[in-house]
Amino acid sequence: MSESKEQQEIERLHEQACSEGKLFYIDPKTGYQVFTELNHLKRGHCCNSGCRHCPYKREKTHNK
Repeated sequence: MSESKEQQEIERLHEQACSEGKLFYIDPKTGYQVFTELNHLKRGHCCNSGCRHCPYKREKTHNK
């Protein structure tokens, strides 16, 4: 699968998980759980781990 197709699949899985109110989805390539934006918003702040769907990336406190 090309990188752009992988990215499209990740975006699709993330959108689906969020629309279903899920806090994570399974990455199809690695099998790891990936937090959704909903999970990060529930936490309420950035953990500075460079998360894929972090809604706080644009904040100055994010060091990644």
